[in-house]
Amino acid sequence: MKVLCRIPPKSLDLVIKKIFNNMGNNKEITKNPEETEVEKIKKYYKNPNIYIPERQKLEEHKSLEEVKELTPTQEARKKELSSELAIMYGLENGIWTANLAHAKYYSGLAQMRKNIVRDFNCQTSLELMLADRIVAHYWRAMRNDTLLNTLIEKEDGGYSFNQQKINLFRELYKCVEIADRQLSADVILLKELKQPRLNIKVTTENAFIAQNQQVNVDNKNNEAK
Repeated sequence: MKVLCRIPPKSLDLVIKKIFNNMGNNKEITKNPEETEVEKIKKYYKNPNIYIPERQKLEEHKSLEEVKELTPTQEARKKELSSELAIMYGLENGIWTANLAHAKYYSGLAQMRKNIVRDFNCQTSLELMLADRIVAHYWRAMRNDTLLNTLIEKEDGGYSFNQQKINLFRELYKCVEIADRQLSADVILLKELKQPRLNIKVTTENAFIAQNQQVNVDNKNNEAK
């Protein structure tokens, strides 16, 4: 024997709404406390700032600057902090490039880097890195060229060759050639980065467009002739 229970339309609507509300509440899943702690640890170690104590070093340096008479220990710590901060901001101030060679070349290398940054208006980290590499490759090429030329010709204009010199010539020439290729590649890349973006509005359905692309269109009438 079957018993049919009929629900009035209004009551049925209320029942359906109640079911959907309960379903929505069940979507909230309580996280495992252990998983929450693991996520916190993971988030902490994924943060790059924990490995760069920038603020602490700046505050310590500031506090030492405010001391009128520093002890020998404080004086040594201040110099150490100054060196660390200069290296930390080396990409911006160019200190890494200036220290490519001996101290007597410091000013020249720093000036070369300054000129490139100014000429190409280098602002982003990638542009500053390329400016550093351009100076490094140029410097290596010129120094090897200098050694090569002074070994080939003596100061009095004379020449002398032996197998050891010939082997050294070959190695120096390879170094110059490699530095030249790297220099050219970095200069081209920096120029491409500084080029304005190509903005084109295309109304056709099918088009293939690339930067620095040349398109030659021939008149159909000319083709027919």
